[in-house]
Amino acid sequence: MTKKNTVSDLPQHNPFQSIALAFSGGGFRAAAFSLGALSYLEHLTLEGVPLTKHIGYISSASGGTIINLLYTSAMHKGVLFDEFYEKTKAKLNGEDLLENVLSVLNDDRYWRKTGNEKRRNLINSFAKVYDDELFHGETMAVYATKKYVKKFEICCNATEFYRGLSFRFKTDGTKSWYQVIGNKYLRFDDTRIDCFQKLKLADVLAASSCFPMGLEPIIFPEDFTYNDDNNKILTSQELREAVVYSAYNEKEMHLSDAAHPLQIRSFGLMDGGITDNQALKSLMLADEKRRRKQKPDPFDLMIVTDVSSYFMDYYKVPDQKGEKGWRGKSIDHYVNVFQKAVRYPLRIQNGALAIAIACFAVSTTVETPYARYPGLVLGGMATAVFMTMWMVRKWRVTREILLQPEKFDPLKTVRTALPVQSFSDRIINKIMDYLRLTKLNVLEQMLKARITSVMSMVLDVNLKQVRRLIYEMFYNDERWENRRVSNFIYELSAYNLASRSNRFNNPKRLGWKATEEDKALLCENLDNIMPIAERARTMGTTLWFDKEDRNNDQLANIIKTGQFTTCMNLLEYVISLERKKADLGKNQLDNVLMIKAQLVRDINLFKSDPGFLFQ
Repeated sequence: MTKKNTVSDLPQHNPFQSIALAFSGGGFRAAAFSLGALSYLEHLTLEGVPLTKHIGYISSASGGTIINLLYTSAMHKGVLFDEFYEKTKAKLNGEDLLENVLSVLNDDRYWRKTGNEKRRNLINSFAKVYDDELFHGETMAVYATKKYVKKFEICCNATEFYRGLSFRFKTDGTKSWYQVIGNKYLRFDDTRIDCFQKLKLADVLAASSCFPMGLEPIIFPEDFTYNDDNNKILTSQELREAVVYSAYNEKEMHLSDAAHPLQIRSFGLMDGGITDNQALKSLMLADEKRRRKQKPDPFDLMIVTDVSSYFMDYYKVPDQKGEKGWRGKSIDHYVNVFQKAVRYPLRIQNGALAIAIACFAVSTTVETPYARYPGLVLGGMATAVFMTMWMVRKWRVTREILLQPEKFDPLKTVRTALPVQSFSDRIINKIMDYLRLTKLNVLEQMLKARITSVMSMVLDVNLKQVRRLIYEMFYNDERWENRRVSNFIYELSAYNLASRSNRFNNPKRLGWKATEEDKALLCENLDNIMPIAERARTMGTTLWFDKEDRNNDQLANIIKTGQFTTCMNLLEYVISLERKKADLGKNQLDNVLMIKAQLVRDINLFKSDPGFLFQ
């Protein structure tokens, strides 16, 4: 039985000695904010060494995984921070990545290669561009290189569509793994870490940032395979043999064993933000495992870098348009018009074909464009009518209506097309009568209301509720008292000004009593900072910076916000340690005071010039 360590079993708390980070999802906004936070930690030093050298763990979801993988892979290759920083800024700026993704999607050469098992879709196009432009073919094996980094652990969150749980791509670069890669029910075999290390960083990023509705799921193992020009190969069979899953009968088997209909050979993965957009649960689990070691080594400081918020736009009922034009008619009206129009479908079809042939013949023989272009347009319209009539005559439902309209059974059609077995014929008839006779402006409003409410539920209500629950777990657990820092993009924005001021004037809410000097440092003279933070927090969640974003210099705004917000939140943290009289040894207290002096200096510089650190 695993021993549960008490507080007295733990080593002396040494703030800033062992640092863990969590990078939230949020597209390029999350990536830029995380980059800003990292660059400030590189600027801050402890005994002359940048704080980035004290980071031993980074978890991430979605857009945060961009920086997690770029930074940690560069670090393991010995790339200097300044070089990584400049290259990453250049890669994030603009729409080039999106344009290249669309080019790859439309280019047959990328999809016809022998051994290619990736499906031709948008998420795999992103993966191919990530591989070419961001990672240059790098795999998870890069973390096995210990020349420049001796001890480091990463975790990139995705969400699997087998049990609906977080799927964690984790590694410390070794093959002696003490944590599950995946989750309890779907994981890499402990003896096949060599196969896990063959996964491309680009495919891991694609899985972690595969956001719902905008992209389709990435399928394991097919979409993780490759056959590169340098003879690097990873097949779906090899990946299947490396992954173990627990079926609902509680038997464990490899994906490759699938033979029964209830067994699986593949599974879908999507955005890690679906189940843990802050990547915080992964961070908490990593710390808990460290505490259970024979020689516990919990994180001294856990920084959650988060670009989401508790702010939510209230639901607005879509307006109902007036009854003018097409909106003033019912479906029944258009059905009657259709029935009259297609009373002689074969004649219409043949007539449309004749008109199309004549128009195209004229447009190819005449030289003047004034005759050619109208001929092409009319020919195209006639062709569309011809195809419509052909489909009307061939489709079983419309053919039945045309041949014997009096015998057409709409109930039979509805029951065949939709899962409505739980409704009686009487109920279905009433619903159909309502839909058939109601004017289109009313139906339009009903449809919009359903779409907007579902989108609000998925993108706001559900995500924010999961966020609240995980943060409650984090902040209600005394184990992480004096070891946690929340780094929210909205913290210094104008929208959050009242809440921030009230928090520092309420000791019960704050958890400690701020002095007037503390309040001056933490709350006053933010006039230069707030507009930049406000612009940063309101950027949308995309995987590009469009023309308007570039005109507004949004990349710079978000990186700057990451820098001065990290500074401010760390300053609040060290002040809280002082005011709460945290149990620190003399050496630890001296380190905190050295850090505080730098933070006070920097926050005053940020207040006068928010971009003093931005290069």
